[in-house]
Amino acid sequence: MANSASVDSAHEDAPPTVELRVRADADQLSVLRAVAAAIALQHDFDLDTVEDIKLAVDEAATRLIVNSTDLSTLLCSFQVSPSGVKISLTAPTRTDAPTRQPRSFGWHVLNSLTDSVSVSSGFDDHGGTVSTIDLVISEGSAAR
Repeated sequence: MANSASVDSAHEDAPPTVELRVRADADQLSVLRAVAAAIALQHDFDLDTVEDIKLAVDEAATRLIVNSTDLSTLLCSFQVSPSGVKISLTAPTRTDAPTRQPRSFGWHVLNSLTDSVSVSSGFDDHGGTVSTIDLVISEGSAAR
């Protein structure tokens, strides 16, 4: 089951953030793509950029899902501004998970579709590994 919420910004100048939490399971990818498309369309991105956003979210989420721990939750947040959309995906991952593989086809896809992509890892309160993939996409960014 997917949960969604709008998070009020702490600053009036900051763009609003939409967060979506889903089970870290491939069955939830269609939900993530649908929400990504709805947000992009609501903010008048062109159709090519909407498709780029959907594909980038799908690829980043798949990376995290494949490397996630059992029964974990994937958090996806969207922050839209006049310059584009910042998407952050976070999930608990296995300690040995190869979340960032710069020579893989999927990593090449993410780099082609986004203005920037970054991967970071940290630890949760219980000492488990948490990985985050941050994407920044502006309208027409894949046309570079």
